[in-house]
Amino acid sequence: MVHSNFLAVDWNSDATPLPSRVVFGDTVCIQITQAVYEVGIKDCNTHLHGKVTMQKNDVRLTTHALKLKLKSIWTNLSNWLVTPLGRGCFKFKFNSVADMRQALAQGTITLKPGILRLFCWSQDFNPQS
Repeated sequence: MVHSNFLAVDWNSDATPLPSRVVFGDTVCIQITQAVYEVGIKDCNTHLHGKVTMQKNDVRLTTHALKLKLKSIWTNLSNWLVTPLGRGCFKFKFNSVADMRQALAQGTITLKPGILRLFCWSQDFNPQS
């Protein structure tokens, strides 16, 4: 979630020391410069969002289980990362635009149980809506 020049961050991040925090309701944010913001947005050129849809009685798929299933499907893609966003949504980070496009080109992926629908990353994505 972005508020003007504020970027929501992972509270458990192991990054270098952060600037002073700002609280917007239940969200802890840090103020960043426009240049840092633009570098972060550019880094997302190799990201996709995904939504796992399950049948009503299916057991929920953990992030680890999802990664194991996708490793067997994306055998020619290397060093990609998956981050849970909540409500069955995930962010996928790839090493290159070519790898990202190759994953996206596969369309909807049957996971058994469930299906994964990948779509292009967008800065205003909200898994809650």
